[in-house]
Amino acid sequence: MRAEFWRRATPALLLSLALSACSTTRKEVEEAELHMRIGTSFLSQGNYPNALRELLIAEKLDPKNALVQNNLGLAYFLRERLDLSARHLRRAVELAPDFTEARNNYARVLIELTRYDQAIAELKTVLNDLTYGDPAKAWVNLGMAYFRKGDYGMAKEKFSQAVQINRDHCLGQTLYGRSLLELKQFEAAAHALDNAVVICRPAQFDEPYYFSGLTYYRLGRTSSAVARMEEVLKLYPNGLYAKRAESMLKLMK
Repeated sequence: MRAEFWRRATPALLLSLALSACSTTRKEVEEAELHMRIGTSFLSQGNYPNALRELLIAEKLDPKNALVQNNLGLAYFLRERLDLSARHLRRAVELAPDFTEARNNYARVLIELTRYDQAIAELKTVLNDLTYGDPAKAWVNLGMAYFRKGDYGMAKEKFSQAVQINRDHCLGQTLYGRSLLELKQFEAAAHALDNAVVICRPAQFDEPYYFSGLTYYRLGRTSSAVARMEEVLKLYPNGLYAKRAESMLKLMK
């Protein structure tokens, strides 16, 4: 849901380095491929300034390469330049309308730009592509668009689709649980968020811990709620939810 989570997921978002046909010379194509490979490697390592430098060189050499545009969009997203991210991802889709991964990434940025209806339209196109290899990711993005709109019933439905496809999807499980919490389906939310805590442990993702604790508090299970909030502070003292967990502990104790 946050750029922080996308940073952890970045290596999985980067595609094989196949270049599209274009009008540039063969030498330029080969040089662009080299710079794209280097830039993509930097991107997966979290070295975003060097990644951008290399990818911008690749774009100059091969401006009609959709994969270069996609990876530039990811790099700008991770540098929190959503305007530039959207521009490059939109260009990737314009250059290659069947580049479904780029369309999915574009929709993800549109969500951050609060352009929810446009994101939903793009994601419906993504999900209509039966050859797309990661439909769970698209269902999560679709659920996120509805969640941000405040339509928690629709969000729950879309996240449910994601976790049916991939029960180990950390963000999907977390947001499914959060949708149930917003719908005041507390028992179901507690179960889903406890699952998310286990699934998300390798990703070091603090969000399910906090909302699991909040759900237990709503259920009146204060000891369980306290234990979860203490886990947030112990495991993720510098995490996004640390201060919220600290405030909740003061309220509950």
